[in-house]
Amino acid sequence: MGQHYVRASPTGPLESAVGSVLGYEITGSPSVHRGLPSPWLTVVISLDGPVPTATGPGDAPLHRYASLVGGLHTSPAYIHQPAHQEGVQLALDPLASRELLGVPPGELGMVTDADDVLGAASRDLRERVGEATSWDERLTLVAEALRRQAEGRRPGLGPARVEVAEAWRHILRRNGRVTVPDVAAHVWLSPRQLTSLFSAELGLSPGAACRLARFDAARYAVRARSLAPSGPNLADIAARTGYSDHSHLVRDFHAFAGLSPTAWLAEERANIQAGGGAPRAG
Repeated sequence: MGQHYVRASPTGPLESAVGSVLGYEITGSPSVHRGLPSPWLTVVISLDGPVPTATGPGDAPLHRYASLVGGLHTSPAYIHQPAHQEGVQLALDPLASRELLGVPPGELGMVTDADDVLGAASRDLRERVGEATSWDERLTLVAEALRRQAEGRRPGLGPARVEVAEAWRHILRRNGRVTVPDVAAHVWLSPRQLTSLFSAELGLSPGAACRLARFDAARYAVRARSLAPSGPNLADIAARTGYSDHSHLVRDFHAFAGLSPTAWLAEERANIQAGGGAPRAG
């Protein structure tokens, strides 16, 4: 089994909008990968055939996408991985969705065909990246395509409301350790107003966003612990990331990942050790 990753660091106007651009080539036994919930939108450009997705770890694939966009979600997306897979994966700030994808993030499903979102631009990029002969060229083509998308924003599609954008950033800055009334007060809205505007824009409620941000912080702490066994144990991680106790952390892992932290590490250890995965926000 082999895993090869090549990263690009977005610069200029894209630096704050794009968390990572990751080229990957993986060989091994066919498997099912859990795409865990995170505060990032995910874009995958497959260079090795369509990506099969399913609703559960033991379910047959329901859809196959040559390129896909993953919206914000609170349960795992299941990807059937063949013996060989190659492509480019991007992590996008949801607040840049209007600019880069032409739609608010709340209009994206858990997994959506990128061709349905971006049309000819998606198909053209996939063809051009597939014809490139090096990873440097591939990742440069992706960065150029993102810049073109940002320059060609759909007429009439302005940015998200400033209150919603600040509420999202506030939740992430606090790693979800904040109440919905406190977030609402921070942006001078009532909790009901915030919930209505936030849910319409991002596709999940402020409360769900708080839980998602807290889980993401815990997931990366667990990930770091696996790379440095002398680090904090799960009980310490739970306390540091805002969970009431170890059991609370495990319950949220089951809700967001479909399995316990220990089981997730056993399933993802090779990918973690090879350097796969999207970045943490902020």
